[in-house]
Amino acid sequence: MIERLLLAVGILLALWIGWCLIACAQRRLARPRATDVEGPLTLLYFHTPTCGPCRLIQTPILEAMAAEWKEKVNVRPVDVTADPEAAARYRVWTVPTTMWVDASGIVRAVNNGVVSAEDLRRQWRQLQHGG
Repeated sequence: MIERLLLAVGILLALWIGWCLIACAQRRLARPRATDVEGPLTLLYFHTPTCGPCRLIQTPILEAMAAEWKEKVNVRPVDVTADPEAAARYRVWTVPTTMWVDASGIVRAVNNGVVSAEDLRRQWRQLQHGG
C-alpha cells in the first residue's frame, strides 16, 4: 500500500516538475525583443500575405490609424510567414491579430481577428490613462 502511495506521489511530482519546466520555457519565449517595441506604445499587427481579412479590412484600418497617430504610436506589421518566431514569442494563433505592447515589453491588450478603428482608439485612450 505504501509503495503505491509513494509511486503516485512520485508520478505527481514528476508531472509538476515537467509542467514547471514547460511554463518557464514559454515565459522565456514570450519575452519581446528590443526590436519589437519602439516608443511608449507599439501596436504589433500580425498578418500573412494570403489572409483576405488582413489585406482587405485590417491593413487599411491600421494604415489610417498610423497616419492619425503619427509619432504617438508605432504600428509595426509582422508577417508571420516571414517571422514565425515572433508569432511563437507572442503566442499568436490566428491572423489578423493586433497587440498593444508598452515600452517595458508588457503586452497590454490583444485583439484576435479584425478590430475596428473605434476599438483601437478606445484601447489607446485607456492605455494612455494607465488602464
